[in-house]
Amino acid sequence: MGKRPIAPIAVVRKAPAVRLSPFLTYFKGFHRVGAVRSIFGDETEEVLGKLKIGFISNKYMYMGVRDSDGNLGVGTYHLKNSDVRTLYLDIVHELFHVRQFMQDRQYFRREHWKYLKDGFDSSLYFQSPIEIPAYRHAVDEAKRIGMSYDEIEEYLRMGPVDSGVFRRFLEDVGLHPGAVRAPFAKVPVRIKRDVQVPLFPFTDYFKGLEQVPAVRSLFGGQTHKVLAGLKLEFSTMPMNMIAPDEDDGHLQVSVSYLKDGDARLLYMDILICLNILRRSRKDGSAVKGESEESRSYRIMVESYRAAMREGKRLGLSGRDLARHMVLPRFLLEPEDFRRFLREVGLRRKA
Repeated sequence: MGKRPIAPIAVVRKAPAVRLSPFLTYFKGFHRVGAVRSIFGDETEEVLGKLKIGFISNKYMYMGVRDSDGNLGVGTYHLKNSDVRTLYLDIVHELFHVRQFMQDRQYFRREHWKYLKDGFDSSLYFQSPIEIPAYRHAVDEAKRIGMSYDEIEEYLRMGPVDSGVFRRFLEDVGLHPGAVRAPFAKVPVRIKRDVQVPLFPFTDYFKGLEQVPAVRSLFGGQTHKVLAGLKLEFSTMPMNMIAPDEDDGHLQVSVSYLKDGDARLLYMDILICLNILRRSRKDGSAVKGESEESRSYRIMVESYRAAMREGKRLGLSGRDLARHMVLPRFLLEPEDFRRFLREVGLRRKA
């Protein structure tokens, strides 16, 4: 047997420490919220005073508890753009998880990774024994502040999910049609939305891409300039992925992935991001009459297809490649995801 091909890049595995900010700097007044005090009791001020936040600018990152230390990961797009009630309920939900982590961190990590193991499994997520009580607590608070059934249902729906699974989930968290709506109550908190994440030079961590034909075919004589201008954001995303930020084009990298990930997968993810960035430019190819949604899907298919060819050349199996598609799996309905796999050249089901 021949030697397994290696990725044609060098990866600097040591990332800078992810900056953490005090919870109370961004989320004020939660120590007075009854739904929070019922979680921590007399420890409320102490817990919130010690709690930290790591910010992540991925558009599809909302909030979550960091497995490493029990602090929060918060998506900056979510923080800047979501309505106050959504952010408020998310914090109530995540603080319930903080308590779960404090009580038994090994159990929390084990259950957390059941639905994150291969990216994000929505069916397992909506049946999770750690998620159901946390959402039930948030639903109770949503009812208290006067949200309607439809508003709460919309709040709870996150990504594509089987209708039967979601219907059972709504029952499990105590959301039933016909419940009497409580009077509207203003949420008694203040949320700071302005946040900046530190960025670092791409070429300090990923070296040799300027010599790779698959990259040079994208940018030609501008390859050195493009890579030199590219920036990285390091985060504690639980998923092993590199993703492009949609606002300014920098790349978000999971620290644990940089440290321990297969260099071939890292290389493939970078190719996906570079393809998406190149194809998303306004001067890129456009199809007459194409909707923005169709264009985004086409760009995703073309970008992944180009990277899949490289992945296969480097000896990655179709199964490995399919399991690694975190973002398409999260964004697409199951049938659409299977179609996506076929369109990018992977005929196996994930």
